[in-house]
Amino acid sequence: MNNKNQLMKIIRSILISITLLIMLAIQSCNCDCPTPSEESISQYKLDKVVVEINTTNVSTGLETVFAHTIFDSASRAHLCQIFVDDARFFTDESGYFFIETLDSAWVVAHINHDLIGTKRINISDENGKFFIKEMVETVNFIGHGFVEYYRRNPVTDVVERKMSFVTSIPSANWFIGTGFYGGPSSMFYSIIESNNIILKEVTTTVAKGISGVFSDIYSTDEDRIAFCRDFIDHIRFFDDGEGYFFINDFNGINIAHGADTSHQGHDDYNLQDSHGAYIIRDMIEIAETEGSGYYDYFWVNPVSGKEEKKITHVVRIPDTDYFIGAGYYLN
Repeated sequence: MNNKNQLMKIIRSILISITLLIMLAIQSCNCDCPTPSEESISQYKLDKVVVEINTTNVSTGLETVFAHTIFDSASRAHLCQIFVDDARFFTDESGYFFIETLDSAWVVAHINHDLIGTKRINISDENGKFFIKEMVETVNFIGHGFVEYYRRNPVTDVVERKMSFVTSIPSANWFIGTGFYGGPSSMFYSIIESNNIILKEVTTTVAKGISGVFSDIYSTDEDRIAFCRDFIDHIRFFDDGEGYFFINDFNGINIAHGADTSHQGHDDYNLQDSHGAYIIRDMIEIAETEGSGYYDYFWVNPVSGKEEKKITHVVRIPDTDYFIGAGYYLN
């Protein structure tokens, strides 16, 4: 009988040890392996958000400029090509824009200049999919959306899966698109990390595009100011529309403001938030010394009407004494 009790104790001890080992393994897995949740965003989803916001922003900006100042197709095409050539994004610069007509997909602007003026409606990808035709149909019948296909990545020179977002430039009867290469990954980011990446990508994209336009088309301060004001006037992003651009020069003068056009032309050099921070002075220092960076302060959210902490990314517009910024509120 004693032998039987001793055997039962040994078995119970072994079972407890196994249970503890299993619990430790589960805890270790939970700590080391990122998993999707309501508080995280995958790299794949983040890339989709970046290309959608970038495409929508540039489409909105070009549409406003076309409606206000550029009316002939030749001048519009020239502006688009200059902007597209410079506005590359993602760390490896694999992000680029293409603009084509909704009538047979004649190429208006592309980083591959050999394609400009060619008809692409019947072009297929490496698997035989007529992806350009699908883009045209997406814009014509849905308004905007994603199209998946396979194409050679100009950075890696390897055929890869590509996901592009397309939308229209209505007054020109054109569509614009951009995309990213690759599929789902195991990388996940917090909401704040994701928003910071989005800010960096969208501000850098517009800064590069504006710089190219200044270098090749607009050389006078008057023309540059007018272009900036038109381009960012109607751009809004993030789900609640709290994302907008503003542009200041290094003297602190507001050149353009996407949320409050009445503020344009104001001297913001001594502008302070409610905590005493000299907002524009600090942003000028970031743009001048580092070229780009993040800055947080307190400001009134135009959506909620309340003062909230705001994180902004500022970028010097290359070859100018202007910087552009955009942010989000920690509400």
